[in-house]
Amino acid sequence: MGKEKTEESLEPLINYFNRLIPLNTEEKVLVRERFHARLFRWRQFVLQEGDTCTQFYFVVRGCLRMYKIDEKGSTHILQFAAENYWINDLGSFHGMKPSTLNIDALEDTVVFQISHADLISLYIQAPKFDRIFRVLL
Repeated sequence: MGKEKTEESLEPLINYFNRLIPLNTEEKVLVRERFHARLFRWRQFVLQEGDTCTQFYFVVRGCLRMYKIDEKGSTHILQFAAENYWINDLGSFHGMKPSTLNIDALEDTVVFQISHADLISLYIQAPKFDRIFRVLL
C-alpha cells in the first residue's frame, strides 16, 4: 500500500480548532509543522486489524468508515467520518497495541494526519491542544 501525499491547505483544520479554542500564531505554526496531508483512494485501508494505529486522522474531503468483522464474518460499522470529522482506534493509538478494527475509504479521501509522537509533542509545546483533544474525545 503506497502512501499518497497531497498538497492541501491546512486552513480547514485550523478553522476547526479555532471554533473550539482560538489559536495564536505560534500554535498555527505548530499545526502546520505536525499535521500532514494524505490521500487514501477508494477502498484503500487506513488501518487493518492486527496493525497498530499510529496516526490520528482529520477528514478534509471524502469519507472513512471504521468497522469490525466478527467471528461469523459479519461486518459491524462503528463509525463514519466525513468532512470535518476525526477517526482513529484510540485503544490501539494510545496503547501502541494491535488494533481489532479496520478503517477504509468509502471514496477518495483526503485527511490531515498526526502521529502519536507528534501529538504528544504538540501537547507539551502548546497545552491548549491537550484541552482541544480532550474536548474531541
